[in-house]
Amino acid sequence: MNRNVVIAGQAGFSFGGFLFGQAARFGYNLVVARMLGAEALGIYALAIAVIQIAEVLAVSGLDSGVLRFVNLNSHDPLRQKAAIGSAIKTGLFFSGAVTLLLLLFSAHIASLLNGSRLLQLAICCYAAAIPFNVATVLFGHAIQGFRQLKPKIIATQVLSPFLLLLLTVLLRFAVGRDEALLLPFALAAAGAFFWIRPFLKKNSGVVSMDIVHARSDKAMLAYAVPFMAVSLLSMMTHWLDVMMLGMLTDTATVGLYHPAARTAGLLRSVLLAFAGIAAPMIAELHSRNQNVEIGRIYKMVTRWILSIVIPPAILFMVLPESVLGVFGARFAAGGTTALFLLTAASFMQATFGLSATVLAMTGYARLSLFNALFALGLQVGLNLLLIPRMGINGAALATLLVFLLLSALRVGEIGHFLKIHPFGKALWKPLVAALLTVGLLMAVRSWLLTLPEFAGLAAGASLSLCSYTALMLLLKLEEEEREIILKLLPFLDRKPKR
Repeated sequence: MNRNVVIAGQAGFSFGGFLFGQAARFGYNLVVARMLGAEALGIYALAIAVIQIAEVLAVSGLDSGVLRFVNLNSHDPLRQKAAIGSAIKTGLFFSGAVTLLLLLFSAHIASLLNGSRLLQLAICCYAAAIPFNVATVLFGHAIQGFRQLKPKIIATQVLSPFLLLLLTVLLRFAVGRDEALLLPFALAAAGAFFWIRPFLKKNSGVVSMDIVHARSDKAMLAYAVPFMAVSLLSMMTHWLDVMMLGMLTDTATVGLYHPAARTAGLLRSVLLAFAGIAAPMIAELHSRNQNVEIGRIYKMVTRWILSIVIPPAILFMVLPESVLGVFGARFAAGGTTALFLLTAASFMQATFGLSATVLAMTGYARLSLFNALFALGLQVGLNLLLIPRMGINGAALATLLVFLLLSALRVGEIGHFLKIHPFGKALWKPLVAALLTVGLLMAVRSWLLTLPEFAGLAAGASLSLCSYTALMLLLKLEEEEREIILKLLPFLDRKPKR
């Protein structure tokens, strides 16, 4: 099948799952902000930052390891089962150790983040989710090794965030405020695990006793640990602004910042959807020394990502008051500048983030690690400099400067080593459509801000999407986009068939 169609089709399903998950998490943040308040949202943000960093240590890169070793042993089902059993058993052991450490040091972590007793309790309650989340991730990647992507996407991007949102609302009205903050995270993780569990046996034949009796696979661990290092740096960079705000300010300030950060972060889901599909193709092409084709895919996918992220980016940057207003007046009053800056940062990361995938898949994994270390060190320094002076806007500006420099660095490295770049001639079309859409929204901005929060947001989103889409169609789609649309929707092809 044509690579363009494969990338678009697989990314479409993956993106659909990411989009639902991001929407559910956005809804969760909205519910916590409106029902529990800014301080509760700050406690959640700090606790989830700690937990997600801890989960990277617990997984230890075994998600990538099991995916690779299942495919390497595709001719030998017994070795496949042994690899899966070893990965899951090792992951569960690590997750138990990490959970125990969090429980033991929860008071110290909460104190470091200027949190109250409630933050300590949140860390303890959320830590109970780690074994379930680790098992779900490893089960999902093992199943993906048998060319079944849906169970992983449904468990991690649909079921888990939906249960988190639903249980939070139910517990808020049925039990109380603190219970609604503390209990749903672990319950949602358990629900996702028990849903995906039968699919492992169905697709791989692995049962519980295979996991119990599995032996440690040193080769898999040796392969997985470098991935853990890169993932850990990436996760720390992702949550560093939130954690340093906690260290340098308080939980209420983190709560005001979190909606802006997570709203802008919606743009990154587009990159994740495309990068996961493009990565193995780029690796295969590199093994065949087909740099010209890598360059074509690099340009094409960059253009697709840019085209998709432009409408929400315009909405977030032109109407930040309407976007944050749905969380409450306090968030709209204090976070609009932060949302503008963070949207610019996420836009840079989404548009040029495929550069990191290209570097990793073409043999420059060590360079990717150095880039991640550079970004982390720079972000720490900028946060220490800017947060005490500018508060949440300082954290947002630090994030923007980091991704601006990191994007330029990666694009320059790819140009130097591979002699390719992401800038195709067709990029002018989405950029022109974006400028005209911005002009239209700016013209009606004053009127939109007079509408109630949800009505103003809905009207702005509809206007941004519809006007941008109409302009893109007016400027005419590229042949690659037409090919994909007609492949997925053949009834649109009006050409007479011979």
